[in-house]
Amino acid sequence: MCTSKENNSYLTKKIIQLCGYFSLLLLALSFSGMATAQTVDSTQNSIVNQQIWFDFYPHYYRSEKLEYYGDAGYRTIVSNRSWSRIYARPSLKYHLNKNWELHSGLGVFYISNSDAIDQFEITPWQGVLLKWPEFRRISFKHLVKLEERWSFFTDTWNSNFEFRFRYKLSGTIDLNNKWSIPFYGEAFLPLTGKIEELYQNQGRAGVGLSYNASKDWKIAFLMNWQRSKAGQNAEVGVSDYIYQLKIVKKWKRLIGKQL
Repeated sequence: MCTSKENNSYLTKKIIQLCGYFSLLLLALSFSGMATAQTVDSTQNSIVNQQIWFDFYPHYYRSEKLEYYGDAGYRTIVSNRSWSRIYARPSLKYHLNKNWELHSGLGVFYISNSDAIDQFEITPWQGVLLKWPEFRRISFKHLVKLEERWSFFTDTWNSNFEFRFRYKLSGTIDLNNKWSIPFYGEAFLPLTGKIEELYQNQGRAGVGLSYNASKDWKIAFLMNWQRSKAGQNAEVGVSDYIYQLKIVKKWKRLIGKQL
């Protein structure tokens, strides 16, 4: 009979192995995307970048109603590293009932630009999430967020402020107990104020493949497309293809339904 220690060791090795497979897939697709991007006509107004995102999502279930969660990670452009971002977003959610949740959090970002001044951003936010509709194999979520964004240029620490509205429709197609297909679409809408930034996001969408390594661990790879203005005078267009590796870890007094 296997001991708990042996089981944990096996699970850790399995997770490391899966991360390696997903990372190789991510790198292969990114290099393939770079080759494709080089064929884009240089006279086009839009700039197509290939980005890699590595993100870690911790969850801690304090009770049936209260959950601490968030995400942290690193994002960069593959070809020349002209832009990169490190960030952390500690957050809190309160489960009102089976379908409704209240969310709140704080985003902290550092954006490094080789061709522009670096930026530091602090973003408190509030949100409401609705889980609806849900079917046997597919489920949907609607998340509405209001963000208060303060952005600082690191040379003078002068700040800009903006209220921004975000709406995200996401869903999951369950293939079996281990594998699923996550997908989403998200829109960004500035309300008041204006932040000067190199990439002004207008919308984002993605689809991927997710694997439940255990009750506590999940690994997912997503392909994302981002619609934004790549520069102050650029036209809005698909400016980024994003290859994303997500790792989810749950700690709890309670493990509920798989997220």
